[in-house]
Amino acid sequence: MIKMDIMPGCVFSPQPMYIIGTKSEDEVPNFCVITWIGFSFDETPHLMMTIGGSKQTKTNILRDKMFSANLISEDIIWLADYFGTTKAEEKLKNDIQFDYKWGNNLKVPILEQSNWVYECEVTKIIELDGSHLFLADIKNIQIDKNFEGIDLEMIDLKMLNPAIYAPYNYFSVGDRIGGCGEWKNHIMKDNQEHEIKFSKVYGTNK
Repeated sequence: MIKMDIMPGCVFSPQPMYIIGTKSEDEVPNFCVITWIGFSFDETPHLMMTIGGSKQTKTNILRDKMFSANLISEDIIWLADYFGTTKAEEKLKNDIQFDYKWGNNLKVPILEQSNWVYECEVTKIIELDGSHLFLADIKNIQIDKNFEGIDLEMIDLKMLNPAIYAPYNYFSVGDRIGGCGEWKNHIMKDNQEHEIKFSKVYGTNK
């Protein structure tokens, strides 16, 4: 395989999408799509999120230190698109109808249309150059009643049906490929052990 270098700019980062829920000072709910999200674990599960520029969502989180992260499934992709392409700093996001309630653990707005929601409390804020990185403890997870009994260690993404974001495009989840530890079933000849050789290609400095 021949590779080429490209400039680090709009980084390819396919991932599930989340609608972030916060409240204004007068407790009006605000929802916004943030795509720079990851997860970590430090005694408890944590959500990591970076927000750049000026956003009402960032202002609310800096003040209240809490938010909800509502998974975006395919059936609510256009509701998410509305939240992600409008600015609450310019006007209240009420052009279309949506339903919400307040969290069971934290006073954060929960989007009723989302089937998997994290209630998050911010534990650390790192100020970057024009952005803020939020590390948040996941205090509670709300899931749709239809997922009762779901195997949390072997979640079927087709059941959750998350929308996948890759810069400026939305995608759906494809077929399941396999499970962890099945590599011998796929790259060993007739399931028999054989030597696998690795080669290195060394570049030269010019």
